[in-house]
Amino acid sequence: MLRRQVSAVAALLILMAAIIAGAILYTSHGTTTTTTAEDNNTRHLLNTQSQCTNFSNTQCSLLDDPTTRCGGPECESFLECDIQTHRCVSKPRQYGEPCDKIRRCGVGLRCSKPCGICVYEMEEDILPVEEEEDDDEQTVATACGISSTHVFRTWGRVVRSDHPVVMPTNDDELKSILLRAKEGGCKVRPSGSTHSAAGLVAEATSKSDVVVVSLDRYIPSDANWATPVLMNEGANTASVKVPAGFTQLELYSVIRPKRYFLPTQTAGFLFTIAGVVGSFVHGGSFGDGPIHNHVQAMRVMLWDGIITAVELTVIKRSNFRFGTLPSQSLDAGWNAAGFDEYINGIRKEYTAAEFFMNPHTKEILAIVQKDLKDVAKPSLVDSDCVWSWFQCQPSSHCSYQYEFGDWSVHDSCRTIVRPPPTDDDECGWDYKAHTCRNSAYCSYQYKFGDLTLDESCGLIYPPPPSVSSMKDAYNQLINDNPLLGVTGVAVGNKRLEQDGICLASRIGLERVLLETIHATIPSLVREAYDRTNDGYLVPVSLPLRTPLLGYLIPADRLFAVLDKITKLNYVLSIPLEWRLISFDNNDKESAVLTPGDIQSGEWAAMEVVSNEIPGFTPDEWRSQFLQIETILKNAGGVPHTGKYFGMGLDDRA
Repeated sequence: MLRRQVSAVAALLILMAAIIAGAILYTSHGTTTTTTAEDNNTRHLLNTQSQCTNFSNTQCSLLDDPTTRCGGPECESFLECDIQTHRCVSKPRQYGEPCDKIRRCGVGLRCSKPCGICVYEMEEDILPVEEEEDDDEQTVATACGISSTHVFRTWGRVVRSDHPVVMPTNDDELKSILLRAKEGGCKVRPSGSTHSAAGLVAEATSKSDVVVVSLDRYIPSDANWATPVLMNEGANTASVKVPAGFTQLELYSVIRPKRYFLPTQTAGFLFTIAGVVGSFVHGGSFGDGPIHNHVQAMRVMLWDGIITAVELTVIKRSNFRFGTLPSQSLDAGWNAAGFDEYINGIRKEYTAAEFFMNPHTKEILAIVQKDLKDVAKPSLVDSDCVWSWFQCQPSSHCSYQYEFGDWSVHDSCRTIVRPPPTDDDECGWDYKAHTCRNSAYCSYQYKFGDLTLDESCGLIYPPPPSVSSMKDAYNQLINDNPLLGVTGVAVGNKRLEQDGICLASRIGLERVLLETIHATIPSLVREAYDRTNDGYLVPVSLPLRTPLLGYLIPADRLFAVLDKITKLNYVLSIPLEWRLISFDNNDKESAVLTPGDIQSGEWAAMEVVSNEIPGFTPDEWRSQFLQIETILKNAGGVPHTGKYFGMGLDDRA
């Protein structure tokens, strides 16, 4: 059990606590301290305490002999047997040790409710979004006479400002806000789902001259733009008009059941429409670039050009599928040639891909998209094939195809043109070929609990959800996430996951966390596929804050960058991620926030992600971000303006 493990530096922490408490007397500037009996008692006490730390975290039981349990009587002032973990722990509890209202923490520490362990007083806990919203209600922020009980913060809760967030519901209210801001000399910053890092919305200094406008509740007064409307419906290429404050989830709830998609799309559906077209947001479709390339028209309200509605190109994809390819090491070994061979193989077979890599093992997993071709149904079925004159008849359509379990030659006569399997049960293991049967449709997909090879064989692309189930799923997602377009995904409402991550971070299990996340991605994709099959993966909630460092690097330098990162002491808890996108000369002029110095050609949009875990100090992930950003810069990388960039050393005293 993770809770039973305690930091290896417990002795040092206890000593630090003793120093804070003033238990150690010292000599300074040549001043001589007279040794007294009290000093000798203190020294003996510290020596005993130091020896007792050797028993920290050892197994124990309240039924053990008290003369030997946790160091015996000499240590009973410093250690006790924890009744929950059955381990020897400090009195009072020290950093990383389990605690509650009864089991108190030592000097300078407090008990973290999410983690259930002692942490430093300055460390922050993550609270559910609902609790943070309640806290916001107690504060009123004002700029240019415009007040709000909501202030701007990023979705990861790493950055919080004092800028008021106002939420107009119609054109008149929006017009009034813009006019008052202009007259008061305030900047107006549109805010979507708050996924962007600081700088795009929040100011570095705390000046009361910024008004943040969220269009989450806004509906354009013009009925032609008030709800998502498909234009030229039925054509392979159409367009859709959608209010700017709508999320991609709300957009897809309208267009996906009708088999329409954006030409390229993000990893998650939490982003607002104005956010994805007004800033630099890319997809992962091979040969495609930013989403704003597909804007046909915009409805804009001046004073400073807030986007109120957008018309976007959409394409019909009747046989769309997405899924994962098995995590694997490169067949030709970890080298540039083998890497290019792997990427090019996926590029030829699929229309889009999102790649994840474990820097420790160098294994790569790909989430892929493609459009399946209609498969002609065979003119005969297996029962039409019979054994006659020493062969399967009719021979033009049937052949002998023995499968385990066939009792007669008649059973082994099957159609030459095989119908596509429609169920995982049709993807059994072919013991002769040492792979799953129907390899064009089935693959080996081991899941915990599988007892046989047959159970681990499943459809690469199972039957997609029906239109009715898709609509129900979208309605459920929208109802369950009413704040998606305001605060992004919920952060901090998965207490069980928080507890595991918090504890693991304190005993050096970041690599295990990373490998667990890497292994969980296929099941998340399958869940999303069965739900809506729309290509979106990002979950609707996260256990902890999640900062992201984003860069664009020339695609031909991607392997060299990955190779250098694998040689670092990688301490982040989430796999590396990248997608391949293409630019032409027109892309550089189509959005103000497109990264600068982007030349035409293919680029890798790379993200470095981590959990900000209590006790896994912000200095650690920031330091790793700085290391990796240096590698990216040296490779000719350009920062993604919506993510973290510009890491540096803090020169403040």
